[in-house]
Amino acid sequence: SRGSIASFIEALSPRDRVELMTFNQSPTTLFGQLRPATPETLAEATAFLASQRARGGTVLRHALQAAYQYATPDRPLNVVLMSDGMTEQWGQHELLQLLRQRPANATVFTVGVGNEVNRPLLEQLAEDAGGVAAFLSEGDDLARQAAAFRRKLTRPAATGLRLEVAGVTAYDTTPAELPSLYHGKPVRVYGRYRGDGPFDIRLKAEVLGAPYAQSAVLPPSGEDNSEIERMWAQQKIESLLKAADRAGDRSVVRPQVVSLAEAYSIITEYTSFIVLENDQEYRRWKIDRKNATRLDRDHKSRESLERRLEELREQSLAQLGPQPADEQGEQPAPAPMVKISGDHTAAEAPEPGTALLLLLGLGPLLLGRRRRR
Repeated sequence: SRGSIASFIEALSPRDRVELMTFNQSPTTLFGQLRPATPETLAEATAFLASQRARGGTVLRHALQAAYQYATPDRPLNVVLMSDGMTEQWGQHELLQLLRQRPANATVFTVGVGNEVNRPLLEQLAEDAGGVAAFLSEGDDLARQAAAFRRKLTRPAATGLRLEVAGVTAYDTTPAELPSLYHGKPVRVYGRYRGDGPFDIRLKAEVLGAPYAQSAVLPPSGEDNSEIERMWAQQKIESLLKAADRAGDRSVVRPQVVSLAEAYSIITEYTSFIVLENDQEYRRWKIDRKNATRLDRDHKSRESLERRLEELREQSLAQLGPQPADEQGEQPAPAPMVKISGDHTAAEAPEPGTALLLLLGLGPLLLGRRRRR
């Protein structure tokens, strides 16, 4: 942990201001104020780190409350929380509530350090506070990770993301509120829709304070997408549990979580797998196979996909080596399946790399098709 923090400190520039705080049951600050990250400041911070020893527990609430006091109206406050997240279970609801009370210009980033971390909690803390989570383990290049993370802190690629869908009716989308798009961290949106398509998806955002828009025309889906459907169900379950944790009561969503997990064969805290040899064993133990129809459809979909992939491999292999003279002419490029277009309504267009990042963010958009009965 000491080496990780030192790498983050070394990645700062003199334009940054910095305060260093260690905590267990209570926080201890180094400077008592935000100081410019000059070489002298960084040297003092490094010496402070070298003197630290691990002791006490992990009480995140007091540390965050102390960090919020450094917020000023003239510039954003980035709080980087480096921890294994192994805080008391009873305090997690209180911690999530505290994030809602943060100053308007404060963003919380979390960095899980070590091979045993409370990953769900650290991810939710960052998600609820507008930041992103990263994880470091033994063997990672700490300097490279720190430099990449600093880019996320100092300049989000896009903020205020909004999706508009036309041509079909989208529902059950998660996350309901899109986070900011950071460098190297794509935003994935899962959902369902009613309708046959094709349909248009339009992404609107702000890049460096300027409006930005990008659109994609998606073709109708004529095949089953069992893998995508299960990914949607997994994300839906996680969003239900996160919402319940914020409210401090999972009992309300537990029936819905169990229903989704049984229908889509997903392991959760409330469901598990049972594997029997044949249908006779299920009848013997009086187990209702609620997902039998879905599993059969999933197997057929997988077989169809494997056959298609094999056909593509054969076509690719056939293109290797010398070709007959009448086939060596120029071949037309295949038509793209997705049409991408973007428009910049600001006076100055975003920097060249930004559009690519938005494409990466838009690319993983997955919509599971709702089957008709």
